[in-house]
Amino acid sequence: MASPADSPSPPPREAPAWPLAVALLLVVAAGALLWNTEQINDVAWQLWVGRQLAHGVALYTDILEVNPPLWFWVAVPIVQLAHLLNTSAYHVLVVCILALDLVALLLVRRLCRDLQNGTLIVLTFPLITLFAFFDMFGQREHLALITIIPYLVLVARRTKGLGSSTPMAVACGALAAFGIALKPHFFLVPIALEIQLLLHTRRLTFGSELVTLGSLLTGYALSIALFASDYFAANLPMLRIYQSMRNPLAYQLSQPVVAMAWLLLMSRLLYGRPRSSVAQAALVTGLGFLAAYFLQAKGWRYHEIPAMGCFAFAIVAEAELFRPHTVSLRVSATVALAALLMLNLAAPPVRAIWANDHSDAQRATSDLRPGDVVAALPGAQYWPIPEERHFVWPSRYMVFGLLMYASGRGQPGSEESKLLHDSLKNTAHDLACNPPRRILEARSEPGFPETGAVHILSAYPEFAQLIHVYRRGPDYGDFATYDRVGQVAPRPARCRPIY
Repeated sequence: MASPADSPSPPPREAPAWPLAVALLLVVAAGALLWNTEQINDVAWQLWVGRQLAHGVALYTDILEVNPPLWFWVAVPIVQLAHLLNTSAYHVLVVCILALDLVALLLVRRLCRDLQNGTLIVLTFPLITLFAFFDMFGQREHLALITIIPYLVLVARRTKGLGSSTPMAVACGALAAFGIALKPHFFLVPIALEIQLLLHTRRLTFGSELVTLGSLLTGYALSIALFASDYFAANLPMLRIYQSMRNPLAYQLSQPVVAMAWLLLMSRLLYGRPRSSVAQAALVTGLGFLAAYFLQAKGWRYHEIPAMGCFAFAIVAEAELFRPHTVSLRVSATVALAALLMLNLAAPPVRAIWANDHSDAQRATSDLRPGDVVAALPGAQYWPIPEERHFVWPSRYMVFGLLMYASGRGQPGSEESKLLHDSLKNTAHDLACNPPRRILEARSEPGFPETGAVHILSAYPEFAQLIHVYRRGPDYGDFATYDRVGQVAPRPARCRPIY
């Protein structure tokens, strides 16, 4: 039996076609710009892991990760389709994310038709969900932003007593479930939205979107227990140490998302409560994602994405109801604050382009060929080069940041010390199985010991036996290089396959 929230709405007004046509052109333009850009390091790792999983390699045992499995599971069909089409997995990923963005755009357009005009929302949708976050395209937070917007617009409808067709509500719930499931921190968002709906309607409603969301998230939790139980069992020590890697609160507070939140608060004090129910829902969603940002306690650029996007979406939704003849000094000040708020979207990509410069790693590997085995320690400044240049990545870890972190903090017998020992043993085993032609050592990885990864690892017999057949090569900016000049022996009896 359908929920009262799913009762049919009055026939919607006909929306003009030109905003959608412009938005579609913007999505196509975004795809053209993204087609040959450098991949994001985490996205390159996602595709690499997806290829391993497609060949039967076990996640959380043969590949060690601190992130939940959904992001890697969805990479499997992407790499399989790329193999079938004989094309790049990244290009298939771009098409899939653009298709996801189009689905979200069409849902938002339809949901807005009898809620508010929606013209400005439709026009700016690709600007907020794609262009504003080119530097973080494909990150989990980016996907969460795209998939949550239809859901928050549907909640905005519910607060106004408007219904929705069941298929549309189910589609919104399914999209939101995918985005929320990518990180456990995102569970705060639907909870915040449902509290907002309860406060507006003064009654509990169980629309099809909420039922769909809850069912899919429950099914996902069961699938982890059934198919990825090692996520909890084998990775718990690594998860604990990862969670303890926190940047100072002052650093977290200095990021653009916090500036946007403060500007919104000041705007709220001047302007009052937003008239747009979409803006109200977007603000609540943004605050939920802001709480997730602080829970992660890293202050990293990509952790800001969904909160920043929702804050911008709230400004756009409210701006659509703005009427120039109502301008007063307070309203003018609010508009100025809103303009400053939107400017926060422009600065981070410029900063990120500088921060994600991989030119040193590219120069350090320019003489190597596809199929060569290359390792990088700790590795954060090396990805996405293995995926883009088709080098063999020999390790079960993406980077060795946790290892470096533990090396500076572990006391004998502590969890950090055990993790360090296990990581060194795994690393030595992996490199002995697939001896790198070249090892790159990033010597200024922020937040880790300055002695260097090779020096730290050489204190352990497993790695010392390996590194003695390597000779120090030239330096390339931040990278020192070590080239193999002899045979690594003995090769371990059991080595995992790499694809």
